Amino acid sequence: MEIVPGVHRITGVVGGRPLYLYLLRGPERTVLLDTGTASDPQAVIFPYLDRIGLRPTDIDLVINTHSDLDHCGGNSALKAAHPGVLLSCGEADRFLIEDPERMLEFRYNHYAARHGIAYDEATRAWIRSTLGAPQPVDLTWRGGEILRLGRDWLLEIHHTPGHSFGHLTLFDTRHRIAFTGDAVQGSVYRDTEGRPALCPTYLYVDQYLQTIRYLENLGAAMLCGCHWPVFRGPEVGQFLAESRQFVELADRLVLEVLRERPRTLQEIITLLSPRLGEWPRSVDIELAYALNGHLERLVALEKVVADESQRPVVFRAR
Repeated sequence: MEIVPGVHRITGVVGGRPLYLYLLRGPERTVLLDTGTASDPQAVIFPYLDRIGLRPTDIDLVINTHSDLDHCGGNSALKAAHPGVLLSCGEADRFLIEDPERMLEFRYNHYAARHGIAYDEATRAWIRSTLGAPQPVDLTWRGGEILRLGRDWLLEIHHTPGHSFGHLTLFDTRHRIAFTGDAVQGSVYRDTEGRPALCPTYLYVDQYLQTIRYLENLGAAMLCGCHWPVFRGPEVGQFLAESRQFVELADRLVLEVLRERPRTLQEIITLLSPRLGEWPRSVDIELAYALNGHLERLVALEKVVADESQRPVVFRAR
């Protein structure tokens, strides 16, 4: 659907949750924000282009907002359909986006060795299939660049880390829209029926909080993430406040349960998941991303000690 003139939202589904990809059709160039999973170019993107009278070859540039299977998994399929398209991403995410196997181990298997937390083989196989084939990126962004879509239409590139090292937010100066990818996540991901489906999955707590503050000062009239409805006017600030409140609650609860006794990351997840959200308990493993980030932060602040002499690692409050 065209949410404002020249800005299209392409709707897909990943893991039962909505996935929104954005196409910006300017007078001078056409930009696609994210490529979805490996199957999404053929299943979602190309059919949408056909409905609005475009072809894959009409896309000039792809900007991957970050390194995640549902945001860059379609890169190789899009490049195969249109070899002339330029693929781009945040500089700090390039090493993962170009190498699906590295992303699988670095991002999705990160908690196996230290914490004994890992996806089962069926899930790992699904992740590998959605990541697509290896595909080099043509150029990268560090934040601060400006891309011209037309004479009076600019797209600002902003570095907004927290969910990944090199996460990008794109700011449409004509419509004052912030395309945030997964840079801010509220307190829950919902499924296509509106039910709680997944916890927030930020990784780096201080950077995530800085991104929330940064976006609060950006002056966006609309906020378009990849898994949430479009927020307008005061809803923008409310969603950003909700994002911060979840972080503050998680930080407080992690310290609270560690003051009771030492615990592993898995024990903390089991205790806190029902207190943090109503998503299905079957996806509680996904809390490892955020809660490990909180533990690393609390260790750095010398409020928590990590006993690395055993596996899984045991944490205790000072």
